[in-house]
Amino acid sequence: MKKRLMTISLLAGLVVLSGCSPQKEDQVVVAKPRSVSTVVIARRDLPIVVSAVGRLIPNREVVLSSQVSGIVQSYTVDTGDAATVDQKVVILDSTDYQLALSEAEANLLAARARYVAAKNSFRRAGQLLPDNVITPEYYEKIEADFKATQAGVSQSEAVVDIARRRLDKTVIRAPFDGLVTLRLVEKGQNINVGDPVIAIADMQSMRVKIHVNEQDYVHLDRDDPVTVTIEAYPAQSFPGLVDRIGVKADSHTNTFEVEVLVANPDLTLKAGLTATVQIVVDEIRDAIMIPQGCVLFRENRKEVFVVTDVGKAVVREVKLGRIDGSSVRILEGLVEGDRLVTTGSQYLKDGDSVVVAEIR
Repeated sequence: MKKRLMTISLLAGLVVLSGCSPQKEDQVVVAKPRSVSTVVIARRDLPIVVSAVGRLIPNREVVLSSQVSGIVQSYTVDTGDAATVDQKVVILDSTDYQLALSEAEANLLAARARYVAAKNSFRRAGQLLPDNVITPEYYEKIEADFKATQAGVSQSEAVVDIARRRLDKTVIRAPFDGLVTLRLVEKGQNINVGDPVIAIADMQSMRVKIHVNEQDYVHLDRDDPVTVTIEAYPAQSFPGLVDRIGVKADSHTNTFEVEVLVANPDLTLKAGLTATVQIVVDEIRDAIMIPQGCVLFRENRKEVFVVTDVGKAVVREVKLGRIDGSSVRILEGLVEGDRLVTTGSQYLKDGDSVVVAEIR
């Protein structure tokens, strides 16, 4: 029992002694300034560029069809060949149409002969009627015969014209200069009216159809500068021209269709190639642009850090505008001359001391 009491007393004494010992003073920890890179904000002009992707198509393309039935006698061009305006491209057997024309011309000669005879009879009847040599009834008959033969001549002339046109249609001609994209007939093939025979495309200029949203559409004009790049020719760009501007938005996408022409005099460009169209529709003067990576998204706020003259990082809430590549326009929150933190801002708090490692 005595041993237990002595142990308790000893422990109590140690507790008292430890409570009376002097406490160490709190150590003050000074935060080390963080290293950041900065850039001084300057204004610049911001072009408003509409960029869209489409596919090249010929400026115009037609599929020629036969206007008469017949047998294909020959064709003068094939797929990939060039055709000039009014060139014969497909020729049908014209024998039946030539015979029909000859028959119509013979009938016309007969009708004209009947007309001459009827005209002479009518003239003589006109001379005899005043002397009552012929009756008025007979005169009217002669007059009717004359007018009938006159109408017969007009009818025969029309038949000749129709037969000649049908004969002409046995030769199918190119409507414009272009390239044959597809031949659809073979020699000896029997075709009917309306059957397609050959497809021709005008590729001296190529067309790209794109769709523009309403925010950019209101700035669009025909004289806006256009640049077209082709995926197959990445190192080359082609000047373009705004050719057609749609006037009604698509009900599903709420975009407007715009067609751009690209000159293709050497026929380098082919239909179906992927094309990226860039149209400079407007320009914002003296815009404040910063790298998108500088913007921090925190609790529904968009923030950046700037460095003060005394080496402090200060947070600024900003309002963003149009994006241009890797840069974004600042509408509110920054002014020209501010020193913007470009790297290291994600580790900063408002008021932190910083050391600028790089100044641009």
